[in-house]
Amino acid sequence: MKKFHLLAAAPAAAVLLALLVPLMALFVPPTAAAAEAGEEAGASETPAYARIEQDGTYLYRSPNAGAGLFVLPQSYFVRLTGEAGDYYTVEYLSGTAGRTAVYGYCLRSQVTPVDYLPETPYLCYAVDVTFRTDGDAGLPTGFITDYTVSAPYYGSFRFGSSTYYYVELNGAFGYVPATACSALDYPLNTEHTEAPVEQQPPAEEEPAPEGGLGTLGIVLLCVLGAAGLGLLYFLFRPAHKKRSASREGETEEFYG
Repeated sequence: MKKFHLLAAAPAAAVLLALLVPLMALFVPPTAAAAEAGEEAGASETPAYARIEQDGTYLYRSPNAGAGLFVLPQSYFVRLTGEAGDYYTVEYLSGTAGRTAVYGYCLRSQVTPVDYLPETPYLCYAVDVTFRTDGDAGLPTGFITDYTVSAPYYGSFRFGSSTYYYVELNGAFGYVPATACSALDYPLNTEHTEAPVEQQPPAEEEPAPEGGLGTLGIVLLCVLGAAGLGLLYFLFRPAHKKRSASREGETEEFYG
């Protein structure tokens, strides 16, 4: 008899299980791998910068020590765009109004990548360049023998015992003697030493996931859970003994 009851209850148990599984699946959280993939996708969109901490850090035309273009201003930043052996490929003054971006390489050992986005990554500075003619040129009165123009300053370059500035004039880059220019007087970038301490944002209540259980679903889950417990009790309750008389005599019959 007990076997008969088990067979009869099997379809009901299968139906109950089929209803419970989809409801329980609603509580499964998103996988950690998906969350990490989202974080990596967001991080890849953020530009990377490196700080110029050493004096004498060159921007190179090509990744070799003999191709120095100019010395970058210390305490400012270059934008990192890739790697080439011992060098980073970089941009300088890119996206800056009134300035032409320059592209090149920096030794990886001379710049320090940072984990924040600097507010003022580049030095936007100009020098006054004065051009003079020889006073003994014998020019008649009225000729202009010197004139001064403002030129965007990019960096310095040493050649022998002389210092030159790398500037841009009328869309062309070149070197002018430091003696023909106004003295450099630009501020250091202190963002690195004054980087604010990250504050933890106030805890926000997480919204319920889309497709979560409503009130009706919760009630249904409770009802199905109670039904499942009842079914389990029905299947596995202790057997009772019943004595019955038969034509051949008294026999014992167990039923569930």
